[in-house]
Parts: sequence; C-alpha cells; structure tokens
Amino acid sequence: MYRMKNYKDLTINNLIAFMAVFLASILMINLSGYDVEIGTYLYLPIGAKILVFLLFGRHVLPGVMVSCIFCGVVLFNSWGGNFEWGAFGAIMGAIAPLASMWIIEKLTLINYSGLENINFRHILFLIFFTAIFHSLTRFAIYAKSEVFSINPVDFLGHYLVGDMIGGIVVIWTILKILPFIVSAARA
Repeated sequence: MYRMKNYKDLTINNLIAFMAVFLASILMINLSGYDVEIGTYLYLPIGAKILVFLLFGRHVLPGVMVSCIFCGVVLFNSWGGNFEWGAFGAIMGAIAPLASMWIIEKLTLINYSGLENINFRHILFLIFFTAIFHSLTRFAIYAKSEVFSINPVDFLGHYLVGDMIGGIVVIWTILKILPFIVSAARA
C-alpha cells in the first residue's frame, strides 16, 4: 500500500511539473514570443522548472524533461528540423536548475532540501546562477549543432536576461498569489 501511494504521488508530482513548464511556455509565447536564435526577454519556463524542483525535488525530472521536449517540438518548433540537437538542448535545459542547485549545495552556500530555511534571496541567487549555467549550455549546444546562425553576444545577452527575468517573475508571482489562494480555500 505504501509503495502504491508513493508511485501515485510521484506520478502526480511529475504531471504537475509537466503542466507547470507547459503552461509557463504557453504564457511566454503569448506575452513575448520566442525565437531560438535570440531567445526572449521573458523566459518563464526556467522559473517553473526551478519552482517545481524546489517544491518536489529531483524526482520530477522526468516530467520536466518530457515537457521541455514537448514544448520545443510542439510550441516552439525551435530545432530547425534537427530533433537530436533539440532534444539534447531540452534535456540540458531541464537539468540546468538541478545542476545549479547541486553546485550551490556542494559549495555549502545554501541547502535547498529544506524549504523552511530558504528565503527569497537564496532563490534569487539560484535563479541568477541557473540563468548563467542554462545560457552557457544552450549556447554551447546550439553553436555546436551548426543548425542555427547564432550571434554570441545577442544569444547570451537575450538568454541571460530572459532567464533571470522569467525566473523572478514566475517565482515572485507564485509567492505573492499562492497565499491568497490558500487563504481563500480555507475560508
């Protein structure tokens, strides 16, 4: 019985992670558009990825990865017909927040496993660090693929700023809206 509940929770958490990244991607496209060669100044999916990893841990990586690949193929059509490079880029985009959290924890700066000890400054640092890591890995992958015509300055500038703003917007909005939803549900 315990094992069945564990699988059920894991499945539900992965579905929530999938939907969070998917909805952030749809919202981003409607608000600011997206072009793989230059990015966007409002990359909301990075905030959704960070948020679900903070809430559910690394166990939602499959849901995040599937959502990243699905969004890249269906919503963004962003791989120039090269599914292998696109899927690799999507997987690295899903792993970037986890890798950032792991690096920060190994440097003993912040421990993200206990949310009760985290404040917004810790999350802000994670957003900035993830934005740098995510942007550099995307640049390396897309430049190596020879599918895209990438200007390094434009690419890195747009991706860095977009990841930072998108991460802050998603997490700040959830932190401000969630208390109202919870208090309305209790009433």
